[in-house]
Amino acid sequence: MEYATSVGWIAEACGGTVTAGEPEAIIGSITTDSRKPGENSLFVPLVGERYDGHDFIRPLAETGSIRSFLAMRDGYTDLAEQNGVAEIRCGDTLKALGAIAARHRDEIDPIVIGITGTNGKTTTKELACAILSSRWSCLKNVKNYNNEIGVPLTLLGLAPSHKYAVIEMGMNHAGELDRLSQIAKPDLAVILNAGEGHLEFLGSIENVARAKAEVLNGMKPGAKLLVNREMRCLDIIMQRALEMDLVVETFGLSEGADVRPDAYRLYHDSIAVTFRDTEIIVPVYGLHNVYNVMAAIAVAGEYGLGPADVRDALAGFVNVDGRSQVINRGFVVINDSYNANPLSLSYALRSTGEIYPERRKIAVLSDMKELGAAAPACHAESGRAVAENKFDMLLLWGDMSGYYADGAARAGLDPDRIREFGSKEDLSRYLKTIIDDNDVVLIKGSRSMKMEDVVNALTGGEG
Repeated sequence: MEYATSVGWIAEACGGTVTAGEPEAIIGSITTDSRKPGENSLFVPLVGERYDGHDFIRPLAETGSIRSFLAMRDGYTDLAEQNGVAEIRCGDTLKALGAIAARHRDEIDPIVIGITGTNGKTTTKELACAILSSRWSCLKNVKNYNNEIGVPLTLLGLAPSHKYAVIEMGMNHAGELDRLSQIAKPDLAVILNAGEGHLEFLGSIENVARAKAEVLNGMKPGAKLLVNREMRCLDIIMQRALEMDLVVETFGLSEGADVRPDAYRLYHDSIAVTFRDTEIIVPVYGLHNVYNVMAAIAVAGEYGLGPADVRDALAGFVNVDGRSQVINRGFVVINDSYNANPLSLSYALRSTGEIYPERRKIAVLSDMKELGAAAPACHAESGRAVAENKFDMLLLWGDMSGYYADGAARAGLDPDRIREFGSKEDLSRYLKTIIDDNDVVLIKGSRSMKMEDVVNALTGGEG
C-alpha cells in the first residue's frame, strides 16, 4: 500500500473490530510476510497447510516491528495493549486481505484489466503493461503473483498516480477466479484459452472453461471481454458473457476473429506480426506468443493505442525468464522449463518444428502435473505430437515417461531414438555426449520437475 490510512479504515474495509489500540493510528504498509514488515505496518497473519501466521504476532508486536495486526482468534488483545499495538479482529484473515484490497482498488479507481487463461497469462500481462506504460502509469503483478494472496497484495500497491492496473489472475480450483474478480472488479477482461491444466481438480476442459469464465463475475454490465476466437469451449465463455450483458470482442489468427493479424512469421529470436499494414516485431519466441501479442494489441486498441504505438512499445520487450527463452551455444536450447501442460507443450513442439525445419530437434520432456485420471492419455497424446512435429529424438525423465514414449512410438518415431532416464543427472550426462552444433533442444516440464536443472547442465548455468 503506497499511501497512509488508519486502523479504523482497515477495520471498516474488512468488517473487523478494533479491540486494542487507537482507530486513528496510521497504517503505512500492509504485509503477510513476518520477515518484511514495512513502516507503520499492518501484519495480516495467513493460515496455510504448513504454517499459521498468528504464530508470528507475538515477536512482531514485542519488537515493535508492526503498528497493527489482524487476528481471527482470541489470545492477542492483552499482547497488543501491552506493546502499544492495534488489534483488529476479523472472521477470516485471507478474506479480510481481499476486502481491504477491494476497498483500496475502489478508492484509487484505476482502469483494471483482468487476464486469465490456462497459458500465456504472465506474458500477456507483461505485454499489455509494456504498451500501456508507454503512455500512462500502469501497475502490474510482480512476477506471477496471481492468486488469492498475490492479487490483493498487487492491488494494495495502487497509488493515485496509476491510471491502469493489469492484473493476471490464476486458479486451479472452481471458485477462485470468482473471488479474485470480485476483488479486482475488471473493467476489461481477457480470456486467452482453456486447456488441460488442473484437470485433477476440475475434471474436464468444459469445467476449466467454466472456471475461467468466473473472471467475468466482478464486472459491470456493458463492460468488455476480449476472448481468443480459437479457444476450446468458446461457447461456454460466450454464453456466460451473454448472461452478464457484456460486450465481446474476439482476437486470434482465424478469419472469424475481430482482431487478427494480416500476416505473421516466427523467427528463432522474435515474432513478426503485421497488423493494419504495420509490422510489429516482438523479441519473444513461438506461435503461442502470436496469440499473446494479438491479445495485447486488442487491449491497446480499447484505449486508443494503434499499431505504431504497439510496435514502438514492444520493440525492446523482455519476457520473464523460463518462458520460451532461447539460448544459443552453437546448438540451441529452448528453455521452456517454467511449466508445462498439454496445450503449452503442443505450441512449443509446433513452434520448434516450424522455426527449425532443417535442424536436428531433440525434445527433453518431463511430467505434466495436475492432470488427474487424464494424465496417461495426455502424455501419450503429447508423445504423438513430438513425432508429428518431426522431432528426431525424445529424451524423458519422470513417472509419465512411458506414456510419452508409447505415444511417440505409435506415431512413428523410431523407438531407438526414444530414451527414458532414471534421473535428470543421467539425462543431462547423456545429452551432453550426443549434442552438436546443428541441434535444437526443447526442454519442458511442470514447475515441480525443475527441468531448468537440465538447462543449467547443458548451458553452463544460464537458465
